[in-house]
Amino acid sequence: MSQATIVHGGHGLRCEKLAKTLALGWGQDNSAVLHWPGVLPAGWLRDALDQMFIAAPQLKAIVLAYAEWREEPQALALFDGLKSDIVHREAFWQLPLWLSAPRKTASGEMVFDAEREIYHPQRPARPDGEVYRRYDPRVRRTLSFRVADPALDAERFTRWMNDPRVDFFWEQSGPLDVQTAYLERQLTGKHAFPLIGCFDDRPFGYFEIYWAAEDRIGRHYPWQAFDRGLHLLVGEQEWRGAHFVQSWLRGLSHYLLLDQPATQRLVLEPRADNQRLFRHLAPAGYATIKEFDFPHKRSRLVMAERHSFFSEVGL
Repeated sequence: MSQATIVHGGHGLRCEKLAKTLALGWGQDNSAVLHWPGVLPAGWLRDALDQMFIAAPQLKAIVLAYAEWREEPQALALFDGLKSDIVHREAFWQLPLWLSAPRKTASGEMVFDAEREIYHPQRPARPDGEVYRRYDPRVRRTLSFRVADPALDAERFTRWMNDPRVDFFWEQSGPLDVQTAYLERQLTGKHAFPLIGCFDDRPFGYFEIYWAAEDRIGRHYPWQAFDRGLHLLVGEQEWRGAHFVQSWLRGLSHYLLLDQPATQRLVLEPRADNQRLFRHLAPAGYATIKEFDFPHKRSRLVMAERHSFFSEVGL
């Protein structure tokens, strides 16, 4: 493993060689043994494991031997979630360690949507405030998502929607009162809600999260009950580089899969001519399923699956 920095809480632990500093011993079958280095700051173990899996893509599992780690509360919490002292890459990234608040749950009852004439599970209530936070060592920024607040975001959102580059795809330009009303409507819907994406707590983009069955996309493919979809835009020019797109797209996908463990598929329906976006989708695990027509645009159905996201793509 090459030089790396493990960052937690805005502070870095510089390693001449990560394996040496953390007493990381390589084993068979692309696994490693991480020895207990001593008393740890809160959250350190989560961030260390996360960044080691990123730094060494060939690493499939890290063993935290129970005999060494049994006095460390962070390790015990991991063992409880994993039911093991072996931290497998796929299982680790599916733990709700990066959710900013406990998941909202629903009753599990089925409901009939008379307007759309579909039968689907009752949905949990919309979340509030920040929903996800994770440091991404590849862009050296902390990525977070929070529910949009018209009082905080309407002016910025108006500027974004009136950017010609954004308006070309969203076709939703308009003054402040129009955009404020739009955000307020998104906050009252039953099947969707709006998020603001931030790097180091600086807003850069807007995202609408929805249940695919109840959205317009649900009429165009055989949805599964917990498919989630997203609409997206990046409003700030400085965050439009490919490395930032990969960071927030994977992070947003990660959030949606953590938020609802029953979700097996994520979908998008961008305009069929949005070639710039398509270049970014495949590296994040999204594949084109088909092209189809909405009344107002020719679109592609693009989909990512849980298993391939965690086993082949990763964070």
